[in-house]
Amino acid sequence: MNDRIIPWQPTVIAGPKQAMLVTPETAVMMIKKAKRPLMVVGPLAKRQPVLEHTVKIIRHWDLPVVSTADTYRVLKDAGVDSEPHGIVEITNLLKDPDWEGLRGEGQHDLVIFIGCIYYIASQGLSTLKHFAPHIRTLTICKTFHSNADASFPNMDDDEWFRYLEKMYTD
Repeated sequence: MNDRIIPWQPTVIAGPKQAMLVTPETAVMMIKKAKRPLMVVGPLAKRQPVLEHTVKIIRHWDLPVVSTADTYRVLKDAGVDSEPHGIVEITNLLKDPDWEGLRGEGQHDLVIFIGCIYYIASQGLSTLKHFAPHIRTLTICKTFHSNADASFPNMDDDEWFRYLEKMYTD
């Protein structure tokens, strides 16, 4: 009998529908396949060089952007137009299949998250996983998000920046 204590690991014990680990190449394929992707940028993306990579990804893919928390001003100063919404507010809008999206072209089919605070993003992603089957979610953060459909793995900053760079140099 094994009496070893196994620590609780929330990213491993995630229920029946756990996120798929993705490479930048797979993330790029998801964006290419999407008809109406959306980028949600959180406050952890305000620091350099995360902000630089985020802006380059937004521009490369011409993504509509939701700025959460206090990221609106930083994105505006970087020349990026965004709609300021709280993470709960944008999650509720995304749950509604009749919402016309940020550009009024119809509901988004892929939502890309970067820089959102983990515990808040986890709750929003869980809500979308259970109540918005019409949307796929992708996190390109440096930490694995088990409630997303697809997520980058846990990594250090250097590896993360290499991953992010591949998102706009295809």
